[in-house]
Amino acid sequence: MIFQPAQIPNNDKQRIEAVLRTGVLDIKATELYDVYCFIAKEITGCPVSWTGLIDADRQFMLARDGFPDEVPFEMPRKQTLCQFALENRKPLIVNNMKKDKRFMYHPAVTEIGVLFYAAFPVITSDGYTLGTLCVSDNKVRRLSKHIIKLLTNLASKLAYQLEVQVAQRQNTAESVITVLEKLIIKFPDLSVSDGVSLLKFMINNIITIEEKEKILKIGIADTIDGNIILNKSGRILQEELNLNIGTLKRMKNVMSDENELMNLFQKIKD
Repeated sequence: MIFQPAQIPNNDKQRIEAVLRTGVLDIKATELYDVYCFIAKEITGCPVSWTGLIDADRQFMLARDGFPDEVPFEMPRKQTLCQFALENRKPLIVNNMKKDKRFMYHPAVTEIGVLFYAAFPVITSDGYTLGTLCVSDNKVRRLSKHIIKLLTNLASKLAYQLEVQVAQRQNTAESVITVLEKLIIKFPDLSVSDGVSLLKFMINNIITIEEKEKILKIGIADTIDGNIILNKSGRILQEELNLNIGTLKRMKNVMSDENELMNLFQKIKD
């Protein structure tokens, strides 16, 4: 006998779209999610915990605790344990995987010796299961109703965090687009690269000597004691762009990916 993958949920297309909207696939930011794995282990006493999202083809781990370093952060969806947790919104708890027809032939059981597995779905406010928060052990276990409730609530907190991050990214994108549109109106002949340099200067990012020369050429800054400082025109521009503290913070988040900003600038100019 061989391991058989789970059936595809009826709403999988919409579910995958919700996963993609999170924007966290392929981004190593485990520091944001490590705490969920740590707490899951502490609550259950299990030696292994992980959390990840499942798209059309794979499971991508956001964080994990108890895995060897050489284990990759993603694996094919059809080989995961967590694919079975997408079928409904209730926790999937298997006390003895050797006695469960779904899992008894899975390599995690036959080769690694995993016996206990519990997956708590990470569900969005509109009902889509993005992935799971899981624990496992190489011995048979049972979880009390209280612990199951705690882990269910913890998975809900993770889903809420992911949704908040989506909203923050949308707000950031809207702020950036507004600023870029104002810049293009103000400087119709502004090149994409010059526009990026200008924004980096306006939000106090480090800029190169070449970029400083671009800023001086635009005419919004002067050189004082070897430093370039916003002049009157620059301060007026800063006010026109409405670069308040909140906008500046969001702009700095986007500027961490300069290629994304340049692509956005180019689309607006086109």
